[in-house]
Amino acid sequence: MSNSDFETRNGAPPSSREINALIRISQSIISTLDYQEILQIISDGMADLLGIESAAIYILQNKTDLYLGATTPALDKNMPDFLRWVKLPEHPHIEKTIKSKKHHVIADTSKTQLSEAERAVTDIRNLKSLLYFPFVQKGDVLGVLILGTCNRTQRFSEHQINLGQTVANQLAVSIHNALLVDDLKKHTDHLEELVQEKTQDLDTAIEELMAANEDLFEKNEIINNQNEELKTTLQNLKNAQSQLIQSEKMASLGTLTAGVAHEINNPLNFLMGASLGLENYLEKEEHKNDEDLKLLVESIQTGVERISDIVKGLNQFSRYNPDFDEECDITSILENCIVMMNNRIKDKILVEKEYSPGLKVMGNVGKIHQVFMNILLNSVQAIDDKGKIIIRTFPHGEKFAIIEIEDTGLGIDKNIIHKITDPFFTTKAPGEGTGLGLSISYNIIKEHKGRLKFKSKPGKGTKTQIFLPIT
Repeated sequence: MSNSDFETRNGAPPSSREINALIRISQSIISTLDYQEILQIISDGMADLLGIESAAIYILQNKTDLYLGATTPALDKNMPDFLRWVKLPEHPHIEKTIKSKKHHVIADTSKTQLSEAERAVTDIRNLKSLLYFPFVQKGDVLGVLILGTCNRTQRFSEHQINLGQTVANQLAVSIHNALLVDDLKKHTDHLEELVQEKTQDLDTAIEELMAANEDLFEKNEIINNQNEELKTTLQNLKNAQSQLIQSEKMASLGTLTAGVAHEINNPLNFLMGASLGLENYLEKEEHKNDEDLKLLVESIQTGVERISDIVKGLNQFSRYNPDFDEECDITSILENCIVMMNNRIKDKILVEKEYSPGLKVMGNVGKIHQVFMNILLNSVQAIDDKGKIIIRTFPHGEKFAIIEIEDTGLGIDKNIIHKITDPFFTTKAPGEGTGLGLSISYNIIKEHKGRLKFKSKPGKGTKTQIFLPIT
């Protein structure tokens, strides 16, 4: 969002009170992914921005039905859901705003012809002057924002109208993406339910099969040998089942992460636009000496750049498509992993990087990202207080690339190091690990025709080497 987005058509910039209101709206939207909360934030924020007592947001559900998503003051939480639904023909002023895709003003409700449904709403809330704004996203109307004065009439200024419509157009992006995230969350919940249902069915079948095998074991010694083989097979099946569930969850998480990254980007652009507007505002002669405000703008821009780096990492993490291979830049994947792990390493761990430039492999970006994250997380968890992680990449002959991650952590006893890629084997405390991370990583690298090697000494740390075929 550029500085021009904050100027009204007559060129007047927003006041300091309006800038503060815009920043509050941006910060509040960044703090949540909940669709209902975002609608309430927009309703409250727009009323605050234009200095008006009452607001309401109606969202289009189809050609004739509208849903009352939020009001200011807020609706009673116990209000029955069916009372939030209205028909478009019963509200001709909303219908006019939607069809024209332009704002609409009612100067005085007592002197304006209203429908029976409209009159009921204005009487209950004592609304006198009304201002309608459409939420337009890529030519489509998502809904309508209605702002109104209570117990008094008001002549809305051209500045108020133009500023309100400009901000409403920007907030339409946030509403659109909040809807996408809400849909993705519902899809993820449904997928989790399906996985859980299939898991329960499989557990029941396993239990029935085990019961039948135990009965056969008691009757015949020959069957006992077959039963042992079957138990081993069933255990392998359980291991595969757990890894399948983990993969399904990763796929769901990747889908949701893509939506989250997309959602963060919108208020991020909004905040960057606000900071650019403030920066230009401070360049004016009468504000050049306001050092405190300049420092505030610099801190906002630093925060935006930090969030932008995190979004890049989330976007790479979201590319978890188990059947899609492409050319992968090893350095880029490692750097994104470090960004996503920054809150775990910044206070206690020094990370040294020795990258071989231009090193690329052919594979699945999401899966390789998962392997690097698993191994880096193990290194971080192995360091109790202060420590160091060294990351190296270099070619091994002409056919392989080596990614080496070395830490100064607790290390692993030589008597158990050969077990660390076994499913469910873990040296971590209960609740800190499932024992599936390295097992899944081992299988991913095996799928990529590579291999994993571990070297470790108790008290000295662990070195993990990942071999992957060069592109």
